[in-house]
Amino acid sequence: MKRRKLISLGIMVFGIAFLSQPLLAVTKTLKAKYENVVPMSVRVNIMNNEAEPEFLNYVFIKSVDAPVREDASVNSREIVRFPFNTKIKVLEKVEAGGNEWYKVELKDSKGTRVEGYISALLVNLRRFRFEEMNNRVNKLENFLTSEAAKGKELVSVNTYVPNPANQNMNRAKDKYGVSADQNARASYNGETLYIPDRSLMSVDSVKGNEAYVNTLSIQERPLKVNKSVLTKHPAINPNFRKVIAIDLANENQGIFQKNAEGKWELISYTLNKTGMESTLGFETPTGYFIVPTLKYEMGYRDEQNKAAGMAKYAIRFSGGGYIHGTPINFEEDVNRDFFLREKDGTLGTIEGTRKCIRNMESHIKFLFDWVTNGKVNRKSNFQSPDENVMVIVF
Repeated sequence: MKRRKLISLGIMVFGIAFLSQPLLAVTKTLKAKYENVVPMSVRVNIMNNEAEPEFLNYVFIKSVDAPVREDASVNSREIVRFPFNTKIKVLEKVEAGGNEWYKVELKDSKGTRVEGYISALLVNLRRFRFEEMNNRVNKLENFLTSEAAKGKELVSVNTYVPNPANQNMNRAKDKYGVSADQNARASYNGETLYIPDRSLMSVDSVKGNEAYVNTLSIQERPLKVNKSVLTKHPAINPNFRKVIAIDLANENQGIFQKNAEGKWELISYTLNKTGMESTLGFETPTGYFIVPTLKYEMGYRDEQNKAAGMAKYAIRFSGGGYIHGTPINFEEDVNRDFFLREKDGTLGTIEGTRKCIRNMESHIKFLFDWVTNGKVNRKSNFQSPDENVMVIVF
């Protein structure tokens, strides 16, 4: 028995000595570089930074834990090991030995900047695509102004029927994956398509009870719909000034406002959490929407259709889809601050809502005041936007 212990000890000591030997530098090929600054092409005038994330580009740990190494090799020395969901600033993506790695930036206990590498297999990348957000804001503006200039009426879809019990949801989907639930049925050359509630569009023509419409989010045009699904409330101003842009792939968002010179500016940005298909809900729909209403508080129900909790400052953008604060159930409310911190730590990672877009409470309060411009009815839970606020989801 003593002999076996000595042999084991000898192997362990050898292994430590072997790993401590200097390794040759790993040959790396640069695949991508990530600048942690807002691009110069995007105008910036930050009005709210309470929920501003620490990094613009980062990876988060998707395994139980993951090591950061000195070089892009499993044989390289481990610097530190991080647990699941940790966000780390990312600098580059490289290929080494047929595998992909991310070069990341850390800070040691003294605040000194340290660089290392983490396997792409153990993390997911998240980025703020400000230029893409800005481009889509301009695309929507160009569409509405050009359609209005042609004398076409600007409208939105109004097909939402509240269904708090989440019963009998119509899960039929078109070729783009858009569900029938809470949305408008349209046809194009005999093919059925679904237009998400509150989608922005122009009216091409009206024939009896049928309207032919053009929508920016669907390439087929014009689409035939029943004219009863169209609404002019709120009235659409092609010279709108406010946009919330949601990036589903990266679980984040940017807020844009047009300045006095008619230029779009980024006034806020933050991490979020978006929808996923489940028994109680759907993925967050993509498209171009207009905000019709808001709520100070929005209740939600559990799988047994029982009142479960509340989310604050809910801004509706499509069907039962709201941008709202972190939801807290009744049991969690006694230790509210703790659960807010725990849940907010999952923002900017993976989707997980029933359709809605979750924000930190500090940011959604800013958005609520921005959408209403402070003009609210203190006697009502329901509020109206002070002006057009558009929501772009891509």
